[in-house]
Amino acid sequence: MAFNKRNNNDDSSGGNKKFGFHTAHRFPNRRGKDWEGPVVDYKEVDLLRKFMTTSAKMMTRKRAGTSSQEQRALKEAIKQARFMALLPYTST
Repeated sequence: MAFNKRNNNDDSSGGNKKFGFHTAHRFPNRRGKDWEGPVVDYKEVDLLRKFMTTSAKMMTRKRAGTSSQEQRALKEAIKQARFMALLPYTST
């Protein structure tokens, strides 16, 4: 053959691994069988600020490391906190 097909699982390329999408949840202790209520509340301003950039934008799922359910809960909590004037809409 003119070329050598490489196996996708081959690690001899010096760290060019292909990772799957993250599966770890950002808030693992806030779920369970008896879980009732939101993953995050709008009154937890310090926690919400960790998921915002310096320009007061919401971080993406990939950057924040959250699942889709957690990202939806964060989105709603940030919007509620902005409406209640706990968080800014813009940084300046």
